[in-house]
Amino acid sequence: MKQNLHYSDYEKLGDALDRALKNALQSPSCTEPQLIANIVWHLPAQINKLSLSSGYTIKSGGVFVHSQPFVKFNKPPNLSSVSVELGDLLFIRTGLRNKTVIDRRAMIFQAKKNIDLPTIPDNHNQHYLYAQWPKFEYVRSTAKLNGKKRHIVGLDIYNAAKYLLIGQKYYCSRDILYSPCCSSWHPCLSYGQYILTAQPSQPSLSYYRCFFIEMMEFILGDAGKFFNASPPGRTRGWDRVIDDLVTVTSHRVSKFINRASSNTSNTRGQGLCFLKGDSPAMSMLAFHNISCDIMNNNNDGPPVTLDRWPQDTDEPGGISIVEFIVEEENVSRG
Repeated sequence: MKQNLHYSDYEKLGDALDRALKNALQSPSCTEPQLIANIVWHLPAQINKLSLSSGYTIKSGGVFVHSQPFVKFNKPPNLSSVSVELGDLLFIRTGLRNKTVIDRRAMIFQAKKNIDLPTIPDNHNQHYLYAQWPKFEYVRSTAKLNGKKRHIVGLDIYNAAKYLLIGQKYYCSRDILYSPCCSSWHPCLSYGQYILTAQPSQPSLSYYRCFFIEMMEFILGDAGKFFNASPPGRTRGWDRVIDDLVTVTSHRVSKFINRASSNTSNTRGQGLCFLKGDSPAMSMLAFHNISCDIMNNNNDGPPVTLDRWPQDTDEPGGISIVEFIVEEENVSRG
């Protein structure tokens, strides 16, 4: 369900995304996990300030988890490394019309920092996973998921599982594709760091796009891959994987917060209060009880990631998530 906002609301959304990325990327020296934490924090913070005039509302919540689920598969290109991360960042989008769910979409990103473009990823197993999507098995991903097998199919997966490339040089998709750049905001030239998405083609990545435009189209319902929030019990495809990722994150968050120490920030979420009142049928994070109780109201910035993150041998999995809920009410359809 693609939303067609009034131009003034489109500009407001663009300005909010622009501010979020500028805030998230203002320090080029940040580590990759810190940049993801910044994005998870600043996106909902800016989205939830929006006041649209054309019958639409957009709400957002985010939760940061440092460790990711890992998977393994048969015949990897590099036999010396058995398991790889499934992803660093998950976007979820629910489209509503008058309180009724019309569709759901998801995108998953594997983040890489400071690489020259165009590029061939240095982790060949991870690249093979995203390019070919062989049958895989969870490892180091909570007792509930370890040993579970999954298989994602469909050509549209390449619009929903991408690399997120962040670097200190000034790159623009226009420079790589010889095509017009994103929009009047020119985000990939204005943050001090480039931030682009790319499809995991082989041997090198392709279809570089500004992350700004990727987010804009995802929020408006024109990017990502559809998913069913309540997949049938024995399914093993995309729907089940998205359910896996949200479930394992909810477990990781609750356990992490219970064990938080004085040298570890316990601020793992942003904007979650905006989702707390939603029906579980609408918000995936609310359904999995990721709510305001993980917030630290005395902290007005993203969580600080550590060089050596505490290991939790019982529940090592989890993925950072940003959820968007886009609702239209009484919108004229001419």
